[in-house]
Amino acid sequence: MNDPVLLINYAIVAIGLIIPVIAVYKSRISKLIPALAWLSVLLSAIGSTILLYNTMIKGPIQFYNGLLVHDSFTAFIWLGASLTAALSLLAAGEDPLIWESSPGYYSLLPFVLFGIFIITGANDALLILAAWLLVSVISYVYIALPPEKNSRAAAIRYIMIGAVATLFLAVWIAIDTALASQQGLGSFSLAPLTLDKISGLALATIIAALGFKTGIAPFHWWVPSVYGRADGRVVSIVAGVIKLGFIGLLAKITYALAGGTIVSMGTPILQSLQPATTLAYVFGILAVATMTYGNIAALTTKDLRALLSYSSIAQIGYILAALAALAYFSPRDATLANYAFAAIALQAVAYGLAKAPLFSLTSVETSQDRLRGLLSSNKIAGAAAGVLLFSLLGMPPMLGFWGKLYMFIAVAGFSILLVVAAMINSAISSAYYVKMARDIVSEGENETQVPKHIEAAVMLSAIIILAFGFIAPLIFSIPFP
Repeated sequence: MNDPVLLINYAIVAIGLIIPVIAVYKSRISKLIPALAWLSVLLSAIGSTILLYNTMIKGPIQFYNGLLVHDSFTAFIWLGASLTAALSLLAAGEDPLIWESSPGYYSLLPFVLFGIFIITGANDALLILAAWLLVSVISYVYIALPPEKNSRAAAIRYIMIGAVATLFLAVWIAIDTALASQQGLGSFSLAPLTLDKISGLALATIIAALGFKTGIAPFHWWVPSVYGRADGRVVSIVAGVIKLGFIGLLAKITYALAGGTIVSMGTPILQSLQPATTLAYVFGILAVATMTYGNIAALTTKDLRALLSYSSIAQIGYILAALAALAYFSPRDATLANYAFAAIALQAVAYGLAKAPLFSLTSVETSQDRLRGLLSSNKIAGAAAGVLLFSLLGMPPMLGFWGKLYMFIAVAGFSILLVVAAMINSAISSAYYVKMARDIVSEGENETQVPKHIEAAVMLSAIIILAFGFIAPLIFSIPFP
């Protein structure tokens, strides 16, 4: 049952290697390059669907003698990343073919999808490092691809931040290896938290590493200067696709730290509930700080790229709240831990599906005020953009609503104060989301010319989000993890 998934991934990697070779003859067959990128996305969507079905039937599936372990949660994240990649590719169209960096945009996308398959399923610290380096380096290159000074400047800053994050990850791997050996695990297994000084240092370093990658406060400060300055068509890949992989990794490490079942061992090994409780409170505090900063900062700007950047920080805050519940209930209550997994999966995928086309839209318009009257000039783009905004806000029946609902259910069993903080922040976010939607539907002349491929991406994203919104209640029946 595993062979089709592995074969699909090998085919995806092969496509990534073939595209640069074909580019040598691009004057004659240039349209084949985007077609091959589309094939890799299609294969990734098929592979993730097969994996999701198999894990729903059989439970967690091991690859390479347990070095790689996928469950229904990681399969769903991979599927969400595949769909988000399709939206980003559709929004980019054939524009990257004329960039000096051509065919980099298309040849790197297959490696992104393969990297997400590896990093979300990695059950070994060294494998995490290898996948981390692959996906991170690709993300740096993506930001630098467009032929603009702003993109190059954003890439330099992003590389600096990435280097610091990788350093923290390397420190965590060294400490985790020592802890795993002390606990009788494999040398590079994911060791649970024990609350001694060494374990505390491991926790601090992994939070810092993933905090830089996902935009958790206080490691968030780079997000507006990178997402807000780079071309929206590449930001949609970095913020919409690649970030899903790091969110999946964060959830998996949280589960291991809190003492959830280590698949390679078969049984829980945590002897005390206190480490899981401490981890939950750490994530709860970070969640409040992250969502509050992101929402308040978004209120202070009218620039669409900056607003989307700050709201990305806020969205990570909501996911952190679900992670806090996951940490608390992993060794305590399988049902509520399942709710937390469902919340993280739904919230993350809803975020990616909405943000990818919206960031692509910023390559056309960079000012929020200039969205005024967009519906009157482009009914499809205006209506679809409104759906994406309301999904990010958490309005039913969009997919984003279910992510927040499951988050509130899971968090309510852990901390009512965290629920109240999330509700207040949702109310704050409504101020700028509703204003943007109101500007879009307001009457007035708008000369915005949205390219057909971006219009199609925004429309398709809205359709997927609405369709997923109607079937999301079924997602809870999937046995996470």
